[in-house]
Amino acid sequence: MIGLYPEFIYKEAENETMKKAKMNKSRQFLAGTAAGTTSRSWRMFLLMVMLMFATACSSTAPSSESSSMPAQTTKESKIENASESKPSDPPKDTIDHPVTLTFMAPWDEESFASRVKNHVEAKFPHVTMELISQVVDEKELQETFAQGIVPDILLAHRGFAVLKKVDMLYPLDDMIASHELDLSKIRSGAIDFLRARDPDGEQRLLGLPIEEIMNGVFYNKAIFDKFGVEYPHDGMTWDEIIELAKQVTGERDGIAYRGLVFNSFQLTVPLMQLSAQGVGPDGNVNFANNPAFTQYYELMKKIIAIPGNYPEESKASFSNQQITMFMTSANAFESYSKVEGLDFDVVSMPSWPDKRNVGSFANPFSYTISPHSPYKEEAFIVLKYLVSEEMQTILHRNTSGTVLELPALYDQFGADKIMDDRSFHFSSLYMEQAPMPAFTSYDPETKFYAFLRDRFKEFQGMKEDIPTYLRTLEEEYRQILREEAEAN
Repeated sequence: MIGLYPEFIYKEAENETMKKAKMNKSRQFLAGTAAGTTSRSWRMFLLMVMLMFATACSSTAPSSESSSMPAQTTKESKIENASESKPSDPPKDTIDHPVTLTFMAPWDEESFASRVKNHVEAKFPHVTMELISQVVDEKELQETFAQGIVPDILLAHRGFAVLKKVDMLYPLDDMIASHELDLSKIRSGAIDFLRARDPDGEQRLLGLPIEEIMNGVFYNKAIFDKFGVEYPHDGMTWDEIIELAKQVTGERDGIAYRGLVFNSFQLTVPLMQLSAQGVGPDGNVNFANNPAFTQYYELMKKIIAIPGNYPEESKASFSNQQITMFMTSANAFESYSKVEGLDFDVVSMPSWPDKRNVGSFANPFSYTISPHSPYKEEAFIVLKYLVSEEMQTILHRNTSGTVLELPALYDQFGADKIMDDRSFHFSSLYMEQAPMPAFTSYDPETKFYAFLRDRFKEFQGMKEDIPTYLRTLEEEYRQILREEAEAN
């Protein structure tokens, strides 16, 4: 259209000039005719006037415009038609052919369907998702390979060092660039955590964070009411919640209530808030001289020491309403919401007084792609969808923590699982994240923290002081690492 207007204006001016010239000739002719009308017939005069009028009209602007415009329109039409007929590249994030993608994770079919399968297959009708229900560890992977099965997508819940041992590392950076995945929308810490876990130290992104592990303190309102004590609140310190636990631990109406109990996985959250690690970059195991370990075990000793809080034998649970405050993952919400008569809510995890409102370091569930998959592009398109706002909203409303920075979404956690008009307080569970401990191949967090959790029962019955216990624990862990090194 930019080239059309000057040409059109020029033709309009030219036609107007021609029109005026012909009209002047008409006026001169009419003047002469008027002088001699007495000697000519009136009929001849009218005929000449009509002839001149027709000649003048034949060169008017509308006629010129109608002759020039179609030429321009035809030219534009050709350009537009050429553009429309030119084959365009298919969208980057579509899958337009049948493909079956296998997914390896230690889940049952129901969990897989609700987390991945149902949503992916609805979004991409040509895709079929199949579960390989196995722990993603070296032994299980070798067994899977022996069956002639190579998963396309894996849950990297045992870390990337395990995947390196079986040649299953696949950097995603190039695909992230080519598919224009915006990583800035993901909560700070998650991407840095995964890059730092590259076992080769190259800061490659070997997986995408899909679900965040959210921890909280679930509390039973009825038990607090029974003891006449105010409910816990967000932002408490560990010492404050211990004092509160003392007030709601004990027997009432023949029932023994435990005031403050950890789920097994959350036992190490206070230590994760201190960004502690078991082995230094030099491979040296040093628990006894690390103040974080002393601080952590002194805290745990206080919690165990509350009379009646950690008895040797107990069948108390949060579901049977004999635990007042239970520190666990937020996704336990779904099962608790179905317990008849259980009136509960949730507040943020306590924090250290010098690190107020600082939770554990980022530790998301990450999904990765097999380097041997023939469907890497399709697998990445699926991963990109799983981390999209659309899918993260679905997951979050179905009790999986979101990895996106979406504060407006936080209180919708588990909303699709609530069958009544109750509301719950979840936004505060997204705490500031502690700094990441430096990665060392000697000591992946998954191994180190699992070791400490496994020894907790032993710690409960500990007779020696904490420094002595730490030296014993240190030597035991050093021996485990030594045996693993020899085996490899």
